[in-house]
Amino acid sequence: MNNPRRYQRYTVSQSGNTSDQPEVFIGNKLVRLVDFSVGGFYVVSESRPPQGEINISVKFGNSGNVDMVGRIVRVKREGDMWGIAIDVSKTYNLDTL
Repeated sequence: MNNPRRYQRYTVSQSGNTSDQPEVFIGNKLVRLVDFSVGGFYVVSESRPPQGEINISVKFGNSGNVDMVGRIVRVKREGDMWGIAIDVSKTYNLDTL
Protein backbone atom coordinates (compact mmCIF):
# COMPACT_ATOMS: atom_id res chain seq x y z
CA MET A 1 0.00 0.00 0.00
CA ASN A 2 1.35 3.41 -0.98
CA ASN A 3 1.33 6.00 1.85
CA PRO A 4 0.78 9.48 0.33
CA ARG A 5 1.86 11.26 3.54
CA ARG A 6 4.90 13.44 3.22
CA TYR A 7 6.00 13.19 6.86
CA GLN A 8 5.85 10.36 9.42
CA ARG A 9 2.78 10.70 11.65
CA TYR A 10 2.88 10.00 15.40
CA THR A 11 -0.23 9.10 17.37
CA VAL A 12 -0.68 10.47 20.87
CA SER A 13 -1.84 7.90 23.41
CA GLN A 14 -5.08 8.91 25.12
CA SER A 15 -4.60 6.42 27.96
CA GLY A 16 -2.19 6.73 30.82
CA ASN A 17 -0.91 9.74 32.68
CA THR A 18 -2.31 12.95 31.19
CA SER A 19 0.25 15.08 33.06
CA ASP A 20 2.86 13.81 30.54
CA GLN A 21 0.82 14.98 27.56
CA PRO A 22 1.18 18.43 26.03
CA GLU A 23 -1.71 20.87 26.15
CA VAL A 24 -2.57 22.26 22.72
CA PHE A 25 -4.44 25.52 22.29
CA ILE A 26 -5.93 27.00 19.13
CA GLY A 27 -6.11 30.65 20.04
CA ASN A 28 -7.23 30.40 23.67
CA LYS A 29 -9.28 27.17 23.24
CA LEU A 30 -7.87 23.93 24.64
CA VAL A 31 -8.10 21.07 22.11
CA ARG A 32 -7.12 17.37 22.30
CA LEU A 33 -4.08 16.35 20.29
CA VAL A 34 -4.72 13.12 18.32
CA ASP A 35 -1.58 12.92 16.19
CA PHE A 36 1.20 15.07 14.80
CA SER A 37 4.01 15.16 12.27
CA VAL A 38 6.71 17.61 11.25
CA GLY A 39 4.15 19.15 8.88
CA GLY A 40 1.15 19.53 11.17
CA PHE A 41 -1.36 18.29 13.72
CA TYR A 42 -4.72 16.61 13.96
CA VAL A 43 -6.79 17.69 16.96
CA VAL A 44 -10.38 17.44 18.16
CA SER A 45 -12.28 20.33 19.67
CA GLU A 46 -15.68 20.99 21.21
CA SER A 47 -16.12 24.02 18.97
CA ARG A 48 -15.64 24.61 15.27
CA PRO A 49 -12.49 26.68 14.69
CA PRO A 50 -12.17 29.73 12.46
CA GLN A 51 -11.01 28.99 8.91
CA GLY A 52 -7.61 30.00 7.62
CA GLU A 53 -4.53 30.99 9.57
CA ILE A 54 -4.50 30.34 13.32
CA ASN A 55 -2.23 30.73 16.34
CA ILE A 56 -1.27 27.48 18.07
CA SER A 57 0.36 27.09 21.46
CA VAL A 58 1.69 23.77 22.73
CA LYS A 59 2.49 23.66 26.46
CA PHE A 60 4.81 20.95 27.80
CA GLY A 61 4.09 21.29 31.51
CA ASN A 62 7.10 22.69 33.35
CA SER A 63 9.30 22.18 30.26
CA GLY A 64 8.03 25.28 28.43
CA ASN A 65 5.88 25.90 25.40
CA VAL A 66 6.04 26.38 21.65
CA ASP A 67 3.99 29.01 19.84
CA MET A 68 3.44 28.74 16.10
CA VAL A 69 1.17 29.72 13.25
CA GLY A 70 -0.69 27.17 11.16
CA ARG A 71 -3.45 26.92 8.60
CA ILE A 72 -6.61 24.85 9.02
CA VAL A 73 -6.84 22.61 5.99
CA ARG A 74 -9.75 20.36 6.95
CA VAL A 75 -12.59 20.34 9.50
CA LYS A 76 -14.77 17.26 9.98
CA ARG A 77 -17.69 16.71 12.33
CA GLU A 78 -17.00 13.74 14.68
CA GLY A 79 -20.13 13.19 16.74
CA ASP A 80 -20.37 16.18 19.07
CA MET A 81 -16.74 17.18 18.40
CA TRP A 82 -14.83 18.69 15.46
CA GLY A 83 -11.78 17.00 13.91
CA ILE A 84 -9.31 19.64 12.74
CA ALA A 85 -6.30 19.13 10.46
CA ILE A 86 -3.69 21.88 10.79
CA ASP A 87 -0.80 22.41 8.36
CA VAL A 88 2.37 24.18 9.52
CA SER A 89 4.63 23.10 6.64
CA LYS A 90 3.92 26.16 4.48
CA THR A 91 4.35 28.66 7.33
CA TYR A 92 7.77 27.29 8.26
CA ASN A 93 8.95 26.39 4.73
CA LEU A 94 9.43 22.71 5.45
CA ASP A 95 9.97 21.93 1.77
CA THR A 96 13.69 22.02 2.52
CA LEU A 97 13.49 18.99 4.85
